[in-house]
Amino acid sequence: MLSYLDHIDRQLMLWLNYDGGVLQDQLWWFISGKLTWLPLYLWLLWVLIQHCRPVKEQWKSLLLLIIGTALVVVIADQVASGWIKHAVMRPRPSRLDSGIAQWIHIVNEYRGGHYGFVSSHAANTWGIALWFILLLRGWRRQGTLSISQRHCRILLTALPVWAILNCYSRIYLGVHYPGDILGGLVVGTFAALFCYHVVYRIGTKWAKSPKKEPI
Repeated sequence: MLSYLDHIDRQLMLWLNYDGGVLQDQLWWFISGKLTWLPLYLWLLWVLIQHCRPVKEQWKSLLLLIIGTALVVVIADQVASGWIKHAVMRPRPSRLDSGIAQWIHIVNEYRGGHYGFVSSHAANTWGIALWFILLLRGWRRQGTLSISQRHCRILLTALPVWAILNCYSRIYLGVHYPGDILGGLVVGTFAALFCYHVVYRIGTKWAKSPKKEPI
């Protein structure tokens, strides 16, 4: 069964990874860069600050949201890179011992680390996207949304698109199989759901707890 899934994964990789020329090479290289999305990260930080402005204990709520966001990344990255990659030890398609490296298109001689399953890029990106989707939908449902409905709809559309572009860029660059990406999406989903349903809900009770008056 595993060998059959591996065969399908390799075939999908060879179909999705191709030489698109210099323009596409640089486009997907740019999309895959972490600093490329700094404006988006600042936008998301602004959304968190806007949400906390009407709240009585602003610093508590903002601290909770920032910690939750950081935890999503830490959990996703540690599970993907710190645990699963070293446990599975599956070479990236770009690596010479992958068995298909001679047919893989790579960009700027970048081959990544030796192991690729699961993709920490996919885990981190989708984890953050899902975390903010859950927050926005929750705030909208509770009537506590501090940005416009139009702004909210744009974000709810942009976040999945951002995650999809990032995930495919790793396939185009030849450093991840589609199966690596799928595994990363599962890890990112777990990280976001855990932080939202456990960390955020428990933390919200702390943020709303009344300050004790000195006796």
